[in-house]
Amino acid sequence: MMPVYLDLANLVFEKRLLDQKYTGGCDQFRLDWNTINSEANEEDDELISLASMNMDEFELDRLIERGLEFNSDLQYSNDFVAISRYGGAHWEADWLNNNEIFAWHVNCDPKQKERAVQIGEFMTMDKIQELGDKGINVFKTIKTDTNNS
Repeated sequence: MMPVYLDLANLVFEKRLLDQKYTGGCDQFRLDWNTINSEANEEDDELISLASMNMDEFELDRLIERGLEFNSDLQYSNDFVAISRYGGAHWEADWLNNNEIFAWHVNCDPKQKERAVQIGEFMTMDKIQELGDKGINVFKTIKTDTNNS
């Protein structure tokens, strides 16, 4: 389990819920939303994140047609979470945490969570640039074997 990098606008899904509720499960979701060939969409052991420039670009009706729930009056779902880079989570879910740079499943490896928090809250832009100059992109999905310090 590893944190996923958040773009400007994101819908984050728990894979377990997709397998239970989305018609065709995670495999069909990946096909329907072209996550495999996308450089913007992210996936880790527990989560799939769809990325866009703006929240209004997501086709929520399509998600609902495939079995996920969304309350348009309350602007809420427990099947996924909308997160904006500069506005945070639009609502909360008990299975997800984020710091507006990364999102992670509540069962994420503590070391990976610590890394996401370190990058999101404590790393300066100078340090990020310095690591980037060395070929280390700290804004990638954090993997188990990461050693980006």
